[in-house]
Amino acid sequence: MPHFFLRQSDDGAIEQVLKDGEPHHEAVQLEQLYTIVTIYFRLASCNIEQMAQLDRCEERRGLGLQSFLMSLTGLEAFTNTFFHLRSHELESEEMLNRIKQSHSSLSQKIKDLILLSPDGPVRNQDTLIDQIFSLSQLRNEIVHPRWTPSSVTLQRITINGLVENRQAIFESVQFCREALYWCLLVVARIAQARGSEDIRGFMFHWTANYDLTLPAILQELGLPAD
Repeated sequence: MPHFFLRQSDDGAIEQVLKDGEPHHEAVQLEQLYTIVTIYFRLASCNIEQMAQLDRCEERRGLGLQSFLMSLTGLEAFTNTFFHLRSHELESEEMLNRIKQSHSSLSQKIKDLILLSPDGPVRNQDTLIDQIFSLSQLRNEIVHPRWTPSSVTLQRITINGLVENRQAIFESVQFCREALYWCLLVVARIAQARGSEDIRGFMFHWTANYDLTLPAILQELGLPAD
């Protein structure tokens, strides 16, 4: 773990930055760990708010695409960061090694890390894992685009070289909001499994959503209350 030492002058100004005892000449910006996660969820929420104010499909599609990608990136950042902390608390080398592995899907990583944790399975875990798997599959399709040629015939005219573009789904505010809230529900269920009866502090800490409750998330997704 890198250690930074800030050498200060008598008036409090920083004279030199040492990293692991050696002079460090690059700019350094050290922040709280949770900021790695919250920026993605904040961006996802902001893009959805902007989408709701737009009429043009093309403009909504761009913001929706960004929101969708940021939602899943936020969940992945949360998974790696939160369970990294848990691995140190539990002194679990197995959990830390699983976090470092880059193979398999995000949903499988979440499932494996929950299994390695003594907090036990989360509520409705199978449904959650299936939903995140579906969203992750769509993300893989979006970030690794391939062209499947399509054609359309209008009466006697056939147009070739077209594509059935799945990106059009991101014009829907509802779809993008639901994708975000499925990711938030995973965070909420993990908070619940850790023993947090009131998850609002946990959600604010990790997702920058103020006063977000579990009933509100379930209602947003059209799911029955616990």
